[in-house]
Amino acid sequence: MKRILCSVMLLILPALLSGCGGQEIESSLFVIAMAVDPAPDGTLTVTVKALSGTQETGGAGQTGGTAPDAGAQEQASAAEQSEPGYIVLSATAPSCLRALSLLSATTPRTLNLSQLQEVVLSRTLAQTDAALPILREIHSMYRANSGAIVVVTPDNAGDFIRRQHALLGVRLSQYLQVLFESLSRMDTIPPRAQLASVIAAMESGTRDAAAVYAAGNAFDSSLVLPGTPELDRLPGHLPRTSPAENEYLGSAIFSGGRMTGTLTGSETALLCLITGEARTRSPVIGSTQYKVNLPTRVRRYIGEDGTLCVHIRMNLTRIAGDQGRTAQDVAAQIERTAVSLLQKLQAADCDAAGYGAQAIRGYLTTAQWERSEWADAYRSAPVRVTADVRIL
Repeated sequence: MKRILCSVMLLILPALLSGCGGQEIESSLFVIAMAVDPAPDGTLTVTVKALSGTQETGGAGQTGGTAPDAGAQEQASAAEQSEPGYIVLSATAPSCLRALSLLSATTPRTLNLSQLQEVVLSRTLAQTDAALPILREIHSMYRANSGAIVVVTPDNAGDFIRRQHALLGVRLSQYLQVLFESLSRMDTIPPRAQLASVIAAMESGTRDAAAVYAAGNAFDSSLVLPGTPELDRLPGHLPRTSPAENEYLGSAIFSGGRMTGTLTGSETALLCLITGEARTRSPVIGSTQYKVNLPTRVRRYIGEDGTLCVHIRMNLTRIAGDQGRTAQDVAAQIERTAVSLLQKLQAADCDAAGYGAQAIRGYLTTAQWERSEWADAYRSAPVRVTADVRIL
């Protein structure tokens, strides 16, 4: 009897599960990238780039029905025809939710954020108190991918995702995953730039957030920094050409929910190092490339006198470049640049290194912590970095 009952349940179960509040793939518009820009009268312009479900080269809305006028046709051609299979939509409303609702109401598919790979904020918005509420709202939406990377750009955010195209013969969602993973291994973008992590850091009160900083390639106006590493600059100023029109390099750093500064690619790599989250196995220090033989050991702590301390221990092997530098020279350079980085974070009122998470351990209650005036103590604290480097 039990065997018969189980067989009947197995036959009935698929029928019960199918169609119960589910959403068919054909009725979904899968959003890959979302951009938010300020609009007049305090409203927001939300732009999304999504799978169109077609490989036709026609622009958005050109799969049937009445043909658009010549001006609209020309604009759609410039924005859409260069990338078959994707569609760009935008709407302006008082909030992201209402803008997306407007897009859903005027599009014959339901917007689905489960495949969202990047959330791009214009720098103008990121520098205001609106940044955190916007990210919270996006994160709270049904099926929104909490692992999407948060990006800040000095450009128009909508134009930024319009320029974002897949390369190397893969779809855009996979390309962005590979791109962010590759940049993370190089330590040229911050390690905790996912949507959920950025929101958590903004809200924590003990650690500040760092998002990815990105801009369009402006090869004709590259920022030359004599005597500094090639990656010690911001995106949009790299002396290079590439099919990729956007450059992801460095960090947008926050104090609470407001962006207060930027870090270059080299400074971001150093931030990864002093927080113990460096992933690169072949760092370039000065004009020499090394291989990390053993996991780098990093101790980050607050001294008894309130000094912000970092001790780094590294074992390296030279694999390319100049061999005239000693271990003491490399250690001295790391110490000098790390001190400069921590002082830059202090000046921006940004505790991206997470010293507040250590300081709070000395208080029994939240009320005591809030009365401690840690923010003032952090900004004025002395900094000490020591490095023990061995070149094998």
